[in-house]
Amino acid sequence: MAQLSELELLKASRNPLRVIDDIYKEALEGIPLKEEYIGLLKWYGMYPHINKDGLEDKKYFMKRIKLVDARMNLEQLRVMSEIGTRYAKGLVDFTTRQNVQFHYILIKDLPTIFDMLNSVGLTSRMASGDGPRPIMTCPVSGLDNDEIYNVQELLKSVDTYFDKNDERFCNFPRKFKMGISGCGHHCANHEIQDVAFTAFKDANGEVLFDLSIGGGLSKSKQIATRAKKYVKAEQILDVSVACAELFRDNGNRDSRSKARVRHLLNDWGIEKFVDEIEKILDYKLLDGETEPTITSFENRNHFGINKQKEAGLSYVGFATNSGRVPGEHFVKFYEICKKYNAGGIALTATQNFVVYDVKDEVVQDLANEFESLGYPYKPTAFRARLQSCTGKEFCKFGITETKEYAKDIVLELEDRLKDFNEDVAISFSGCAHGCSQPHIADIGLIGCLMRYEGERVEGYEILLGGNLQGDNSRLSQKIGVKVPSSRVVDYIVSLVEDYRKDKKGAIRFKDYLASIEPANSVTDDE
Repeated sequence: MAQLSELELLKASRNPLRVIDDIYKEALEGIPLKEEYIGLLKWYGMYPHINKDGLEDKKYFMKRIKLVDARMNLEQLRVMSEIGTRYAKGLVDFTTRQNVQFHYILIKDLPTIFDMLNSVGLTSRMASGDGPRPIMTCPVSGLDNDEIYNVQELLKSVDTYFDKNDERFCNFPRKFKMGISGCGHHCANHEIQDVAFTAFKDANGEVLFDLSIGGGLSKSKQIATRAKKYVKAEQILDVSVACAELFRDNGNRDSRSKARVRHLLNDWGIEKFVDEIEKILDYKLLDGETEPTITSFENRNHFGINKQKEAGLSYVGFATNSGRVPGEHFVKFYEICKKYNAGGIALTATQNFVVYDVKDEVVQDLANEFESLGYPYKPTAFRARLQSCTGKEFCKFGITETKEYAKDIVLELEDRLKDFNEDVAISFSGCAHGCSQPHIADIGLIGCLMRYEGERVEGYEILLGGNLQGDNSRLSQKIGVKVPSSRVVDYIVSLVEDYRKDKKGAIRFKDYLASIEPANSVTDDE
């Protein structure tokens, strides 16, 4: 096939998904991947690995699989575990957007992988790229006794609409992240989504959704703004499309650093943004001055054995260690679920997972087998809310290695602080982009290079005091401290010990961390 002409490249940029057909056909014929295709592969969840010199390695790719409702049923889990062991060298990561990432994927294996995914109704289409990303939701929607509203059908209708209308929505100024959740624990983290709908019950018991706009992390981080509008369930698709159109048509296309919904919101203000939504809708949304009661971040989990709505069934929430699951363990996930005839697994927003539709009479046995494999259903404080990005092992922006490093850190903390049981969210990020969300963690660690004992070494800049709780959310702050990688455990232990000696009026460890003043008037922009 000849090199793409300028016209063909222009067409591809308008709908990059179409180019995948050519990649697929050429992979079947053994034709090497063309350089101009590399950037387009991200619309199918693929990014080049980096090599030992820190440059993109066009041989191997990371491949992200899109889970529309955060779940994999038993057959999907079987296929995913096969991909992980046969094509990804056994390296499988769970992400903060409730997706699965495989590593070491070769282009020549794409046709087989696509066929395997298609056979069980899975896809990597629009798992990444400058378009609508997979929608955040509660992993046990429709199952949990405490949920406010089952959003399964809403979620699928919105996802299907964007997928079927890819000509209109596949090429935004940048990625577009949404959340739709009826969770009573608010586990979908609506405060950091571009657009989010959070269920609550009004004084009359009617279920409505609180609309929030313009959240997001990375370098230009900010907490979403409440639109002070309530949305009915049947209006969610309309409002989602309206917000997507506004971002597509008005988002900044001159600077990728400014190409997010939050920047458009900041330019316009929330009143104008809502006015523009209502112009497209051609109707007014319900006024919503009062924010619903929102759960604090440390209580947004589904750990342990929990009864489902359907009598005789339970789900069990488990913790990973830094979100990485070895391929052989992924196979064991399937084998254990099959052994006990469970429904499958669902991923959480904290790189953990839930096994659902487990019969009550075998649920304890299933929980014990997963725990024996290394996935506790009653995790320690350090493991429950630990998050980590892929770091420099695979990411071109990474300064430090994070995944395997973080796994060892947790084991050391569990050993040295056996009796510590307060809630604490710890996040390791290999660079300032903060994909592991250090900016909302109690203890955020951002990779850097630093001088220590006369040498230039890998280290972490410390951020403290992040939390999500609606309008009371707070971003973590730099405190003017950098710690070499070899001393991170000592530093965290010292924080706990200082807290035990003098809590300075704080009731909880997380509040103590938030009260620590930055050294030398450090600001978050430095």
